[in-house]
Amino acid sequence: MEPIMEVTSATIRQQLIELLNAGTCGVRELSQELHQSEKEIYDHLVHIERSLKPGGKQLVIEPSVCQACGFVFAERNRPQPPGRCPQCKKSHIRRPRYAIR
Repeated sequence: MEPIMEVTSATIRQQLIELLNAGTCGVRELSQELHQSEKEIYDHLVHIERSLKPGGKQLVIEPSVCQACGFVFAERNRPQPPGRCPQCKKSHIRRPRYAIR
């Protein structure tokens, strides 16, 4: 008789935390790596941000930047990217990137 192999699979959030501990990633990369929609990844990031606080770590968000005028969305705290630039009103915006430190 063959021994029963114990299968351990990490949750999506655990996998996200692993990837973000390894380096800075964008939501599109995370979405492709984990085969989840970008919307789901954004939802998970909100929960991960809360769950890291007691452990002394934090979700670091590299802010979005307008590629038309260079405006940096430094004050934005939400993980989702902005729709358009408040300065030039264009929507050509580099998405934020995330890491855990």
